[in-house]
Amino acid sequence: MPELVYALICSDLIIDKDSSSTSFIRTIEHAVVPAFPATLPPIYFASLWDLEGAGTTPFTIALDLVSPEGREITLGMQEITPTGTMLHKMNFQLPGLKVEGEGKHVLAVSVKTDGDWETCARLPLYVFKSQEQ
Repeated sequence: MPELVYALICSDLIIDKDSSSTSFIRTIEHAVVPAFPATLPPIYFASLWDLEGAGTTPFTIALDLVSPEGREITLGMQEITPTGTMLHKMNFQLPGLKVEGEGKHVLAVSVKTDGDWETCARLPLYVFKSQEQ
């Protein structure tokens, strides 16, 4: 089964073509909006997966946004067929996420091989309304 090495949310990322190294620009843990409902600026979800024990069986990775009330929206899904490499980088560019209210939203990362979905990480994304002055 693939193993999640890291996952994070950032404003931008740069991948070096020669070395395949990734630079993460402005990691994100919260957003401030003037009013609700709101659309957040575009962000990136970045992850690295260890495929050493994954074998050759294809697997699927899903990214869901979970509201503070527990409503889930699937933001993206990707099926991966291991090619013999040990590591796999997977990034989603997420155009403006729509949020209805303040609180702790979660980006949930799940993987599915043969059976059920297994949540590998839950990244908090706090959303606050700006204070009028």
